[in-house]
Amino acid sequence: MLGENLDATTTAYRVGYDDASHFNREYKRYFGSPPMRDVDQLREQTK
Repeated sequence: MLGENLDATTTAYRVGYDDASHFNREYKRYFGSPPMRDVDQLREQTK
């Protein structure tokens, strides 16, 4: 998401999810925060 400036929906479909909401829930369950929050934090760190 970070390298190609993708949103969570596009990323979800690219990694094989048919439902972006399901991807977001699973990502949050596994990593503890929504995917775009992590992307936003990483973008801030690389400025």
